[in-house]
This record gives sequence, structure tokens and C-alpha cells, in this order.
Amino acid sequence: MRPTSPAPPPSLRRARAAVSAVFFVHGAVFASWAARVPAVQDQLHLSAGMLGLVMAGPGLGALAGSQAGGLLVHRLGSRAVSASAPVSLCVPLALVPAAPSQWTLMAVLVLLGAADGCTSVAMNAQAVVVQRRYGRTVLNSMHAIRSIGAVAGGLAGAATFALGLSLVAQFALMAAVLAVLSAVAACGLLPEGEGAGAAEAASATDGGPGAAGGAGPGGGARGSSGPPAPATADGEREPGPPKSAGPRRRSTTVLLLALMTFLAALVEDAPAAWSGVYLRHIGADAATAAAGYAAFSAGSVVTRLLNDRLVNRLGWARLIRTGTLCCAAVLAAALLLGIPAAALVALVVAGAGISAVFPGAFTAAGALRDPAPAMGQIGFAGNLGWLLVSPLIGGLATIVGLPAALGVLVPASLAIAALASVVRPGPVRTTAPTGAPSELR
Repeated sequence: MRPTSPAPPPSLRRARAAVSAVFFVHGAVFASWAARVPAVQDQLHLSAGMLGLVMAGPGLGALAGSQAGGLLVHRLGSRAVSASAPVSLCVPLALVPAAPSQWTLMAVLVLLGAADGCTSVAMNAQAVVVQRRYGRTVLNSMHAIRSIGAVAGGLAGAATFALGLSLVAQFALMAAVLAVLSAVAACGLLPEGEGAGAAEAASATDGGPGAAGGAGPGGGARGSSGPPAPATADGEREPGPPKSAGPRRRSTTVLLLALMTFLAALVEDAPAAWSGVYLRHIGADAATAAAGYAAFSAGSVVTRLLNDRLVNRLGWARLIRTGTLCCAAVLAAALLLGIPAAALVALVVAGAGISAVFPGAFTAAGALRDPAPAMGQIGFAGNLGWLLVSPLIGGLATIVGLPAALGVLVPASLAIAALASVVRPGPVRTTAPTGAPSELR
């Protein structure tokens, strides 16, 4: 029988709820804007081409925001940035309907994207701190809550439209509610002292995600050896990088994690823009086509709610490898069959299969020495994939057709499976050596 973990103290449960609230806000803000894009387009009389240009604003802003987020978390700590960034995220949301021209709107959306990217890095950094204090995986469920927030934001946008609220009133109301929720959540985030001990423990005693007592990426062993890495269901222990790993190995690890998140962004974001188009292409009716992204999202959300337990039993690497291999298989089969029902099933399975990659990558980055810059690089790579996926598939579709263009998601999934072994976080610690310097704070 597997030993049961002691119940976390109330302060730690409050911290988990607080970080989860930040994830919820992060998802709800962007969905609130996305739900009313057609109305904003009509208000400013934007052509399809101009709308496409304006819609690049959030992606461009997110690239800069993720880099800034890594630097700010490194200097100020994840608690301070996680407390302030979500509130700043709500400010440009309120300004969207007040934009008098397409260029002003694009500038506001760049700010929205920058705040989004900064918030993403900070909230994942604080979530890793909470996860280390828990002594077990909890990050997947927080990513699921972000998706639930996106659903709630979209539904709220639809509800305010049905109630006849103006764009200005809707965006102001959503921004105010989400800003208040962010401010309340800030009170429960882990203080620097508690977070520092949790985040530093892996590197202060191990030097990073290595075997107990060894050195992980970023330097030699510091301090005494700690407890062994958690065992998976079959009794095997999941190893970390070699004990001799140094700065070069750390850089390689960050590069591989960034590549994995870039590819995961392609696989995750393609269904948002192209699932409905593809379903119509193979003969689906309008209702079925509209259900495409909902099917993908449902698979992702439900599986993320289960993934914390699966990680604790299987380990990150095995879960990511298994999921992405299934993702590649079902996508390849659906594209070859060209049947709407098969495509919908494939979207559900693909959403489930890709769901552990982003939480796993942030967990692995959090186990590195000096993790905040690594998280910034991972956020940058994911946002770059988000920015490039639509033009990539659109450009390929004009040359080889849409089914073949979507086929790039298959080798992307296979590549993630090949890279899965890099997601090997070290042992989870719940205490830290006295006086350990702060990493994620």
C-alpha cells in the first residue's frame, strides 16, 4: 500500500487556492476579449486583413512579456509578480472598447499580451513553489483551472451580450471583477521566506533536478544529500540529470524544454484556429465544426484534472511520452480517414495527450538552479509557437492543402515524445536548509 501524504496546513491550502485563482483570471481575461472580437471588429469597421494584423498584437506582446516576467520573478520573486501582474492584465482589457482606431487597438492588445506573458511566467513560478511545499504534483490541476477560467470568460462575454450591455460596460465589468479576484488572491500567495525554502531546496542540496546528493544543472553539489526521488507505481525511481551536470548541461536542458513547449504550443493552439475549418473541409455541418475546439478543450481539461495523480504514479516523462504518442497516432489516423466523427474523437484524445507538456516543462524548469530565467525562456517559446502556428498552417495549406498542412502536428507530437526524458524534476522537498538563498521566492 502506498503511504498517504500528511494533510497540508491551512496556509498551504490557501496558497494553492490563491494561485489557482490567478490561473483562473489569466484564462478568463483573454477569453473575455476573444468572445467579443466580432463586435470590436464591427465597431471599428475592420477588414479581415486588418483584423488579422491587429490580432498579432497579443502574440507580439506576450513574447516581450514572458521575457520580462522571467527577469521580474528573478529580481522580485514570484509572489510579488503574481500579485501585481494579474491586476495589470485587467487594465488593458478595460481599455479595449475605448480604442478609437485599429492602431490604438493593436497597441492596447500588445499591452494585454505583455501582461498575459508576464502573468503566465509568474503564476507558474509561484505554482511550482506551492507544488514543492505540497510534496506532490498539483500543477496540472491549476492549468485545468486556467482552462475553466477561459470557458467562464467566454460564457460571461456571451451573457453580457445577451443582457444588452454595451462593449464598454461589459469590458469594464469583467476587468473590475477579475481585478478584485486577483487582489483577493494576492493575500494568499506564499511569502518570500516560505517560497524561498521550497523553491531553493532542490538546488541548495542537490544543485538541481539530479539524484539525491548530486549536482543538477547549474553547479556542483551544495550541502548534504536529501531524500531519494519519488518512486513511480512500478517502484522505479525517475532519475535526474547526471551528477556532473554544469552550466552547459543546464543551458541544454533549458533549450530542450523550450523546444518542447514551442512544439506543444503548435499542437495545442492549432485546433483553436483550424479544427472548425478542417471539419467543414471534410464535410461536417456547421454545428459539428463549431464543436471541434470544444472537443479538444474538454479532453485537455478533464485529463489535467487527473494528471496530478497520474504523474505521482508514472512520473512526468512517461506520462508526457505516452500522451504525445497517442496524440500523434490519433491525429494521423483522423487526417488519413477524413471522417468528421473520427476527427472529433481524435481532437478529444489529442487534447488529453498533450495536456501534461506545459505543466511538466514548468515543473522541470522550477527544479533548475536559478529557475526564473528558464521559465521566461519556456514562456517565450510557447508564445512564439502560439504566434506562428496560424500563419504556418495557413501558408502550408495554400501549397499542399489543409489536411497535409495539419499533418505537421504529427511529427511535432512525436518530437515531444522523443524529448520527454528531459522533464525529470528532482526530488520534491518540503523543507529547506536554514538561510538558503531565494530562487523563485
